[in-house]
Amino acid sequence: MISPPKFLSTKHWWWCGITSLTFLSQTIASTQEWTVCRWNPHDSLLFTRPTLGRGTCPLEYDFSPWVVSGHKPYCPQPGDGFESGLPDCVFTVPTFRGSQGISLITTPDLAASVADSALDDSTIAPGLRSHLSEDAVSHPPWEVRDLPGRGKGLVAKQKFRKHQTVMVGFPVLVVRLDFINGDRYKAKKRQAMLEQAVDQLPKEQQRAIFSLAKSSGGHPIIDILRTNGFGVEIDGVQHTALFTDGSRVNHNCRPNAFWRYISSAMAMEVVALRNIAPGEEVAHSYAPLGYTLEERKAVLRSWGFQCRCALCSAPERERQISDSRRERLLEIHQLLNKASELQGGYQRVDELVREALALVDQEELQPQLVEYYQQFAKAYMAIGDLQQAREFVKAADQMWNFYGGEEHENVEGMKELWNTLREAERELEDD
Repeated sequence: MISPPKFLSTKHWWWCGITSLTFLSQTIASTQEWTVCRWNPHDSLLFTRPTLGRGTCPLEYDFSPWVVSGHKPYCPQPGDGFESGLPDCVFTVPTFRGSQGISLITTPDLAASVADSALDDSTIAPGLRSHLSEDAVSHPPWEVRDLPGRGKGLVAKQKFRKHQTVMVGFPVLVVRLDFINGDRYKAKKRQAMLEQAVDQLPKEQQRAIFSLAKSSGGHPIIDILRTNGFGVEIDGVQHTALFTDGSRVNHNCRPNAFWRYISSAMAMEVVALRNIAPGEEVAHSYAPLGYTLEERKAVLRSWGFQCRCALCSAPERERQISDSRRERLLEIHQLLNKASELQGGYQRVDELVREALALVDQEELQPQLVEYYQQFAKAYMAIGDLQQAREFVKAADQMWNFYGGEEHENVEGMKELWNTLREAERELEDD
């Protein structure tokens, strides 16, 4: 019997999802359209929005939590730089997370959904709130340092153990992706609203934002967002979030850290994937883990640099071996999709699972186990080994909670997998 490797600590960590192990660079604009009644803000702090798919506009949202230091939410009117429908508005709270401040450009309903939980520091878990202390802010266990050939980077000032939190950050600017990439707003209106959002932040944060790298040209704030933004979701809607310290975490194809997003606290955690020594740069992968060299190059062109990490600059033979391992992992994944048709039955599935686990270790791709554990479980169910399947369903569930938290992106997928397993076990008992 194969036992899943014991990668997990007993401490509960949070992250936003395995598919988000990469920065958000050039994203595809969605075609979301608001096709019903015009939206018109009242003079009070209660705003009414349309109900999608219906002809009435009964829903109201209380934005009083966003009105701090005189920054009343700004919402453009139809004809004022955009055509019609529910607008994106500028919301700013200069006192967010102490004195850091935050500006949010999104629709009124989404702003309302995070107003109470995200803006109240007292609702943040103690482990995160400790990073807001004066000492933690003044003397972080890391520093931003100039690095030869890499610009600025985040460097550890102390030893971090595997799975230890390196840093916690909170966004200074969060913008709905379709606001940036869509065509509902004229360029001047979009730029003016972004400038307003940044101008309303404390001066220190404004300086921090404009000190970040650019890569694509054009309007500076849009360029900064596309170069440094992290993909996050608010109620399932994609946004890009700017974390001024988190943006200093550079890329490495074999990273020593990963990041995860805690939506309820609007917090980003950078977590060690392995032990990190004092003086070592903290890095995560901008490209999805498991990609081959050419695939990684294609992704990294968006940031306008060529990776020179140890993996990419290794001798050609070593790079070829690495690519072949990664290609073999994908091949095994595909083979296990047809586990019931494999010649050799249980023995063959067992061999493929052992091989995949060894390849994951060799390529240091442990975060991908969330997917492979699920695939292993399905394969064992397909050949009727429900005991082994249960081991891997349990391991997949633990790994998702480790990397993504209780609200990870595959909650429904794991529920379905557990239900499939339990149904198979009941059928076996009935027989």
